[in-house]
Amino acid sequence: MQSLWMLVAAFLFATMGVCVKLALATHSVWEIVFYRNIVGILMLLPLLMRDGGLRAGLATPHWRTHLTRNLSGTVAVVLWFSSMATLSLPTSMTLNYTSSLFIAAIVLIGTWRRGIALPARAMLLALLAGFVGILLVLRPTFSSGQLPWALLGLASGLMAAFALLTVRTLGRLGEPVARTVFYFSISGLLGGGLGMSVTPTHALDLHALLLLTGVGVCAVLAQLAITRAYGYGHTLLAANLNYSGILFAGGYSLLLWNEAIVPLTALGMVLIVLSGAYATWCSRA
Repeated sequence: MQSLWMLVAAFLFATMGVCVKLALATHSVWEIVFYRNIVGILMLLPLLMRDGGLRAGLATPHWRTHLTRNLSGTVAVVLWFSSMATLSLPTSMTLNYTSSLFIAAIVLIGTWRRGIALPARAMLLALLAGFVGILLVLRPTFSSGQLPWALLGLASGLMAAFALLTVRTLGRLGEPVARTVFYFSISGLLGGGLGMSVTPTHALDLHALLLLTGVGVCAVLAQLAITRAYGYGHTLLAANLNYSGILFAGGYSLLLWNEAIVPLTALGMVLIVLSGAYATWCSRA
């Protein structure tokens, strides 16, 4: 049942995406990342201080693993938010969710190196189908001048794959969910602040404050849910439920911006989902 937290995470990530797209009209990616993590830290502090105080809540022997998770995850978020500035919400989320394909490819390479037998031909066909799906999703961006932003979204999927694999490792090491997400929030705060130091900043009005708070609240709750799903649930089920975020994003996009998904793009999304699900099943070991 822990894997079902991924449905909650997917809905919250789609809701966060709506807030990000609206906030990008007045604020930079760096500002959104910065304020998102301020909210996150304020929400997580009570959880960390609940048992044994803040020092005990933060103490960990696995700081190298946290560092790997934080760097890859922060880069993934910055790339993903950057792609949202130009792409539709379902497209940017689909490209970010190619993380499952990248995870399957990483697992496949790792098992080959360890000499573990996998249905290699079926796995490769699944990954090939996923690549075709990516091309179909990218297709509209070739003629619209959006290709660079689409490639950023695809790169966010690759970085998210490394982050999610590290989250799984931290869960197996027994790291508490709140600690994992708190250190990730610190990383995002530092990264956003560094970006703000070299780019223009903007004043906060009530509208922006509500949007940025929404980004932060949804992000923290989603991170808690996804960390629990990957860290303590069934990895295969969690990875596949992750794709429901595309459906939530499509619903938001149609409702708020009246943006329907064109048939070929929808076909590409289906190929990515199916191939990612099958590849993840093949690599479940």
